[in-house]
Amino acid sequence: MLPLLVLQSASRLNPRLVSGAALHRRALAELARESYDSAERWFEAAAEIYRRELHIEPLARLRVHQLMGRVHARGGAGGETGELLEIVRRLNRLDRLERLEPPFEPCDARLVLAEWIERAERRPETRTNRPSPTPQAA
Repeated sequence: MLPLLVLQSASRLNPRLVSGAALHRRALAELARESYDSAERWFEAAAEIYRRELHIEPLARLRVHQLMGRVHARGGAGGETGELLEIVRRLNRLDRLERLEPPFEPCDARLVLAEWIERAERRPETRTNRPSPTPQAA
């Protein structure tokens, strides 16, 4: 996929060239690779498009994914109690959510939460923020 800066520019020039969903999937791919900084940039780029196009539900799903990624980036097994409650609160408004592992297919949002918690509990306590193998523009 093209670098983020190119895609952001293209989406501003012609919104039909780049979809928020495509950028959202790229953010999920970065999150699955535990490249948290890169995932954050892709999430924000997708959110910008979702907001501009008034795609409310996809933006809500993105924000849940983003919050889950932030919790993992800090190394929290399930996050602080407040963060976990916020994730659950947001998920209660959604029926479906893309899974956090490729191919990121949509499924029941509560199943995604259960998988996320289980995965977080299996992870070692020491984590690093791995850089993306290809440099991304900020």
